[in-house]
Amino acid sequence: MDKIKKEELDKKWNAIVLKSFKDEDFKQRLVKRPIELMEENGLTIPEGCKAGSGAGKRAGIQLSAEASDEVKEEAKWWNMRLDITREFGKEIIKETGEASGGAPLLDGEGCKA
Repeated sequence: MDKIKKEELDKKWNAIVLKSFKDEDFKQRLVKRPIELMEENGLTIPEGCKAGSGAGKRAGIQLSAEASDEVKEEAKWWNMRLDITREFGKEIIKETGEASGGAPLLDGEGCKA
C-alpha cells in the first residue's frame, strides 16, 4: 500500500479510536458493528472485497481470488484493525454476550488476509 493511502487510513482510524475513548456509546458500536462504524467514519472497504463475519461472528474482510497486492495490503490493514476492535471490546463482549459482527460471508470460508 502506498504511503499516502496508509497515512489516510491511519488518520481516520486514529480519529475513531480517540472518539471511542471519549464516548462510551460510540465505543460499544465500534465493538459490536466495527465495519459499519468504520465506514460511517470515512473508511472504505478495499475494492473487490466483501465485509462480513466468519466463524464465531468475527468481523473481517474477504478478498477476491483476483485481488492485487495493493488490495491485499489494504485488506490486511482492515483485518488488523478489526482484530484490535475485538481486543478493545472484550469487556463489553463479556458483559453483553455479543461479539463484533457484520453480514455473513457469502462463501462461508471465513475471512482471509
